[in-house]
Amino acid sequence: MNPSAIDLRLLRSFINTARFGSVTKAADALRLTQPALSQHLRDLTELIGVPLFDRVGRGVVLTQNGTDLFRELEPLLQRLEILLTTVKDKSKEVRGAMRVGAIDTYARSLVVPAVADLLERHPLLTIEIQELPAPDIDRGILSGEIDIGVAFSRLSSADIEQTTLFEERLMLISRAKRRNATARTASAREVSTIKLALLNTSFAMRKQIDTSFANAGLPLDVRAEAANVDSLVRLVQASSLSSIVSGLAVVGNSRVDVRPITSTDLKRTAALRWRRGRSFSPAVQEFNAALLSQIKKATPRFAVSNS
Repeated sequence: MNPSAIDLRLLRSFINTARFGSVTKAADALRLTQPALSQHLRDLTELIGVPLFDRVGRGVVLTQNGTDLFRELEPLLQRLEILLTTVKDKSKEVRGAMRVGAIDTYARSLVVPAVADLLERHPLLTIEIQELPAPDIDRGILSGEIDIGVAFSRLSSADIEQTTLFEERLMLISRAKRRNATARTASAREVSTIKLALLNTSFAMRKQIDTSFANAGLPLDVRAEAANVDSLVRLVQASSLSSIVSGLAVVGNSRVDVRPITSTDLKRTAALRWRRGRSFSPAVQEFNAALLSQIKKATPRFAVSNS
């Protein structure tokens, strides 16, 4: 006998026939044709090498070998069916561990509140948030150290997939003055005359800013550089310097004036990024929904959802 040749269909046909004492009733219960179920019983008998049923009138009864097999097999199949059902149900649960990588502005303004909401609703879930530069997020995704990333939309690798979250304009921020003391927008030429504090040149946003103003033939008066947006905001609040940042970094901050820069190429698109071919777990699906909810709450002046 070759046990590997016995599949669950044969065993289920045997168990149900033994329960009903009838091939016809067992076939109905399994939604099989009677010839198909009879073939299952013949195949199982041939594989085991001993008769399992005797035909009595219009029904069938178990032989002693069949009785012994039924007594041992029935509880095993019941446990197997319970296990398979449990696995299917658990596949829909939002649980386990998830690792999210995000650039600092998106981490603090969008990811953290989304995660807080998620954990309130799903107590079996644990989440690690990593604030990283965009290139490190992609490296983490490719190495398997990060499950999902929130960063700029860019094609850095054929092994990374993404979906667009929203587009935002970069903003000029300055220390708050009297109400209505500043114009509602700032031109690139005006920005070029202002003393600035910017991210250092290793950041993609800084490179975008430098390229935009260089293409326009406008110099930038950069007096200070920092390695994170929080430091820039603190510098602006404490000095006469201005900065160029995502508006999401200063939502609700009354200590700074915020003006969109009218230059058309000072925009960026945020995206949810993951390893190509990797399916979304229920946790990642719920995180995406919570993130989109936070984006919709963001001030429309700063971020416009594309969902």
